[in-house]
Amino acid sequence: MTTSGGEQQVMLARNGPGVPMRAPGVALPPRPVASPEDKAFDDAVAAGDWATAVTALAAPARPATTLAWLTIDQLRMLQDALVRAPCGLGSGLQSTIAVELGRKGVPAAKVAPGAAFGTLETTVEERIDGEQATGTWYSYAISITFLPDPAAVHAEEIAFIQTVRLVQTADGANKNPDKRSTKRQTRSATNVDRLAGKKQGWYGMKDDGTASTSLTAWTKSAPATPAAMHDRASWNEPHTTWQFETLVVCRAGIDIGTVYAALTWGFSVDAGLTLTEQARTVTNKQSTQATAAVVKWNDQATGSPFHRNAPDQVPLPALR
Repeated sequence: MTTSGGEQQVMLARNGPGVPMRAPGVALPPRPVASPEDKAFDDAVAAGDWATAVTALAAPARPATTLAWLTIDQLRMLQDALVRAPCGLGSGLQSTIAVELGRKGVPAAKVAPGAAFGTLETTVEERIDGEQATGTWYSYAISITFLPDPAAVHAEEIAFIQTVRLVQTADGANKNPDKRSTKRQTRSATNVDRLAGKKQGWYGMKDDGTASTSLTAWTKSAPATPAAMHDRASWNEPHTTWQFETLVVCRAGIDIGTVYAALTWGFSVDAGLTLTEQARTVTNKQSTQATAAVVKWNDQATGSPFHRNAPDQVPLPALR
């Protein structure tokens, strides 16, 4: 079957037709009065433990003025933690954060998670259930574009890094048939999404660093043309869960390695090969698993030649 780079692969089909950096450890300005609840929140923010900070913020009767002491950086990290939090946790907090970002001078068009550096758009182009009786494969295709705000980025080129977690739904066991990917997987079976033999870690990129049918990089020389990628996942394996995280990243320029936005998407497949789509979410920055997956890619690139994705595998920039 055809893959995103034009390769042949037995089972898995993939083919194509200003947020500041994370700032853990930043001390908060002193408050006139600090309750025990305030201190718990402050300690979590100072440690960069945003999940705990969200839990503390969602406690009953937490005043909106709590957010007045945070920087824009920290408010963005809280936004991301809320997106990743369990359903129903502080459902009104995103609105409160949005109001505070506006009070700090962030334009309304850039308040939403992932909107600070440009416009991220997604389109699901195909969603087809499989059928066990006839051997029909299921498939799911998505297109993602990002048009940066030239005033907010310092980039010569913008492209995508994508991670994938393909596991057995019941127990989370790895189901990715690409054996090279197991050499760079995190403990949760997440890895940079590139097929065996590819030297570039950038999604859809040819070995010579140029675009392909599944990738168009944004360049400063053609600012009106957005970065764009296309992915299609297809198989006949039941009881599987497919989870993707697509990062919009500066590939060249002063911002190299800066994540401008992150999109999570995916689906699960039942015994009858029926798809259940996962809700797509957008965050300002990547998850810890995506960061770890990039580190694993770079370890593979600089490690034993026998375990590399390609003999001349190219390291990715550290994400920031």
